[in-house]
Amino acid sequence: MFFRGGSSSFVCLMMALVAAAMQMNVADAFIKQKKQYTPLLFFKVPAGTMPECDEMEKIIKSLEKETGVKVERLDIMRNRAAKSLYEKLVEGNLRSPFPLLYHRESLQRVYGLEDKDLVRSWTKGRLLPIENSKEKKMTVFGGDDDAMEDDMEDMDMEELEMELDEELSPMQRRGKEAMKRRMEEGRQKN
Repeated sequence: MFFRGGSSSFVCLMMALVAAAMQMNVADAFIKQKKQYTPLLFFKVPAGTMPECDEMEKIIKSLEKETGVKVERLDIMRNRAAKSLYEKLVEGNLRSPFPLLYHRESLQRVYGLEDKDLVRSWTKGRLLPIENSKEKKMTVFGGDDDAMEDDMEDMDMEELEMELDEELSPMQRRGKEAMKRRMEEGRQKN
């Protein structure tokens, strides 16, 4: 009698363990897999919101298939952390059209819709051209446009540098000044 009652509790215990194991397997299927690190970030908006993002998405998908690279997509309209990171990356940048491709290791950015060859170079971490290939030089009649353009560029860079300096801590400011001195000393030696 004792054995028989003990076996029924044993059977109940075994059934409970099997049920728990089955629930664990079901739960594992719903747990998100950890994302694999990739240095490539694509800041975008939901599909259909902006045609440039949709076109860039097509380019990136085709490059992922061709080269086997993975690009992490960050939707700035649905993810606050992605929006915050995007704002930090474009902070102080006068030209920041959307979408943005950012390479974490080479620190290079591709702004707006670009051709597939440039995006392929970006995925490989190659050095990208400084100027945007789609920007056209404006001609100003009635004056020396190069001199005026240089003055505007100098003024903008000075203003930008002053704004950035205001945000530095005293220690960061001293470090920046020391770095400038070392660079000037290096130039004088050469």
